Amino acid sequence: MKTKKERIFYYDLLRAFAIIAVIICHVDFYFGPLNTPFEVIAQLTFHDIGRIGVPIFLMISGALLLNREYPSLKDFLKRRFARIIYPFIFWMILITLTNFHFHKPYTYMWNVFIGNPSIMWYFWTLIGIYLAIPLINVFIREYGEDACKYFLAIWFIFIILNTFKLYPLFPYFKLDYFAGFIGYPVLGYYLSTKQFKFNNKKMTVLGFAILLVSLAIFVAYTYSNSLGSVELMYQNILVVAMGVGLYLFIEYLDKENRFDSIKNNAVGKTISSISLYSYGMYFSHVIVIMFMSKINPHSNIMFPLMFAATIFLSWIMPFIVSKIPYLQKVSGA
Repeated sequence: MKTKKERIFYYDLLRAFAIIAVIICHVDFYFGPLNTPFEVIAQLTFHDIGRIGVPIFLMISGALLLNREYPSLKDFLKRRFARIIYPFIFWMILITLTNFHFHKPYTYMWNVFIGNPSIMWYFWTLIGIYLAIPLINVFIREYGEDACKYFLAIWFIFIILNTFKLYPLFPYFKLDYFAGFIGYPVLGYYLSTKQFKFNNKKMTVLGFAILLVSLAIFVAYTYSNSLGSVELMYQNILVVAMGVGLYLFIEYLDKENRFDSIKNNAVGKTISSISLYSYGMYFSHVIVIMFMSKINPHSNIMFPLMFAATIFLSWIMPFIVSKIPYLQKVSGA
């Protein structure tokens, strides 16, 4: 269902969760000393939940951008790149100034710009995905659901191979186009449009079960340190399963009208606002964490406060920027 601003609420909820999840991955060092197995598992669970953020962002992109009729290729690329490049340049300048403040070396700042080591890798990944979207869009418009099934069947095979670091299985049999992040947008579109045989309630339960089981397995593996040759990043079948589970859970809760009571109250407006500024928050939280790390109490008791403060400050920065004349386009809103 849509709000007054024609926003789809469950997309807003997923996007708000996604940015909070991304921040989760970068603030678990706020935890205090991990002295017991319970504390270690709690920290691992918290961090592993954060792995769902990037897949959800990409799945939403696919749901919104695929099987669409665009006026022209030039129009699509101009609109998409303007939305991501201008904020990237603006926030990259602020991040660089912050690195200057903390006396980071020039080589470090260059590595931040290219995404190693930094979250900027997502920006460059998004560039690649947007270049591919028009091609995938034509394919899906031509062949419909069969196109999704074809693409995803191959993608899942390579995700499984990549999970166990077996890709490429043969030196010259490389299908990087199928093995990369582009599968997430196709998956998001497929889950948003597929008419499943189960009713909404059963799909809600199924989504939650997939999320819970895949997260439990992921945490168990990371806790046991027995992963060996298993890949832990986003091209991992367990991370894919967590993304699918959460996506279905939220989508079908919305179809069950479970969010009607909050869509227009303070909770719903907060969710929509976090969603609106999520791209700006993706960059701003880097600055916030750099400063917050200097006052980090390393306390399990204080962790919730530190986490909440990081989310709030990461939101307020692009919010303020968006209200300054001529800067709305670079705020990430």
